[in-house]
Amino acid sequence: MRSTRSRSVRSGLLSLCGVGLLTGACGEAPAPTPPSAVDVAPVADSEAAPPVTLPQIDGFEADAQTQLRDAHLALQVAIEARTVTGDQFGRLGMLFAAYGLVDGAEVAYLNARALAPVEFRWHYYLGVLYDTTSRPEQAIPALERALELSPGYVPGLARLGAVLAGQGRVAEATRRYREALTQDPSCNPCLVGLGQIALQDREFETAVEHLERALELAPRAATIRYPLALAYRGLGEDAKAQAQLDARAEATLNTGMGRQIDRPGVFDPLLRELDSLAVAGNVAIEARGVMAAREGRWADAISEFETLVTSDPENAVSRNLLAVALLTTGDRDGARHQYQETLRIAPTHPRANLQLGLLLVDDGQERAAIVRFRAAVEADPGANMAYLNLAGALLRNGDAGEAADVYDALLALDPSNAPARLGRAFALIRAGRHAEAKIRLEEDILARPTEMAFPHTLTRLLAASPDASVRDAGRAAELVQQVTRELQNGQVAETTAMVLAEVGSFDGAVRYQEIAIGLAEEAGMRELAAEMRITLALYRGGQPSRVPFRLSDSVFSPAPFKPPSAFDEPPSGAPGQP
Repeated sequence: MRSTRSRSVRSGLLSLCGVGLLTGACGEAPAPTPPSAVDVAPVADSEAAPPVTLPQIDGFEADAQTQLRDAHLALQVAIEARTVTGDQFGRLGMLFAAYGLVDGAEVAYLNARALAPVEFRWHYYLGVLYDTTSRPEQAIPALERALELSPGYVPGLARLGAVLAGQGRVAEATRRYREALTQDPSCNPCLVGLGQIALQDREFETAVEHLERALELAPRAATIRYPLALAYRGLGEDAKAQAQLDARAEATLNTGMGRQIDRPGVFDPLLRELDSLAVAGNVAIEARGVMAAREGRWADAISEFETLVTSDPENAVSRNLLAVALLTTGDRDGARHQYQETLRIAPTHPRANLQLGLLLVDDGQERAAIVRFRAAVEADPGANMAYLNLAGALLRNGDAGEAADVYDALLALDPSNAPARLGRAFALIRAGRHAEAKIRLEEDILARPTEMAFPHTLTRLLAASPDASVRDAGRAAELVQQVTRELQNGQVAETTAMVLAEVGSFDGAVRYQEIAIGLAEEAGMRELAAEMRITLALYRGGQPSRVPFRLSDSVFSPAPFKPPSAFDEPPSGAPGQP
């Protein structure tokens, strides 16, 4: 049986793709060629190369231990003989990195860099190590030096651009992205990065140009669609924005692939070489399976994970990986079985609880799903997806008050979480706690001033709440003007009708309600149109609405949130997590 440590040996470097740099091909451009190694003479003085201590590997499989000890011993022999080179240190660093031994890898890379200061790859691997362990202040100079030695290495330029952008160094990030695109016009992470920078700068046309090109190159990369939707919304093209959001939701719902093939990438041969080094036992099988999944070779991935399960049936990690691969290929029954087996072995496994809950939601078994989502929250209290899905399931099931409490719990951990803020507002409204919803929505508007969902929701509440103490016609009229400047659709037309009726302008209310009904009918939403006609009759009779949201409105039935793929992070999760 694999030990806890052997399950997580790749935790440091299996996610080397970091910031969107996956090992899948980017467009149809040829893969970048890594710079050739520089010959370095042996070091005459062993003092120039401090020895690298072999990390604790007792928990690894026997084959892995042998591989690591042999490589370490060979280096020690070279040091004692005063024949050691930077390449020997670097190769040991790569092996450590492949097995997730981050501290040992760092020391080895530093020695390699000191002995071979003009060798590109040791600067690069060190920069990648710093990036993937959340040390951007160290990653940047290492990557910059690597690119001085090899200016045209596209994966390095893309990675450095992303790290710089993450640090707010936008001008430098832009320069690096453009350098990469000069070498490879199909570098998707660069196009997406430039698009996001343009979006932040409110240069919406430029953002659309970059993001549409990125989506053309990677049509399955659904994560591109959200910033693209924001860019279209910034241009006032709400129909195109909504089309992108709908396509994103459909891709997430239908594939179950999470972010793995849902993100743009650029092929990095140096990282491919590094990933290939862990060759021992089940570690190698797992690595091959993960690599196959990353590249979309799902039949191969399933075969490798089935081998793992056969060799160790009580390994929860292997069963979870197999479940994800099966679900990705549409084998829901097979995935369900593997998730159930995962939970038999490890009842608190957060991902398996979450994914099984999502399958139950798809089957209409909301109460059973709630049990699973609760278990996921309890197992991993910091997991946003578990909270969002638990709250959403509670709201869909009519437990609005409890849903609001769950959203509050998530917001205590992550105050900026927009879906939780909006979900809380709808849960409070559904629970009849309109006064509280009003207060929270005003807070949300201050916290998220560019997101129209909050003023739109508040407008309806202020115009049509049955609670007279909540209604505020003046504030509603102010907000509806702001909303209509940014959004034009049937929902907004109905909202405008509510406000006009509340201020006594019933002729205008009738006009806008008729517009909303017409748009609903054009969209084939006949039941909704029929419900709207009931409100239209009120306006024709000189009465305002006292229903801000119907019980049938989709706002009370939030769509489930799909988690990241298991292949977009270390397969074993955190050390010690099955």
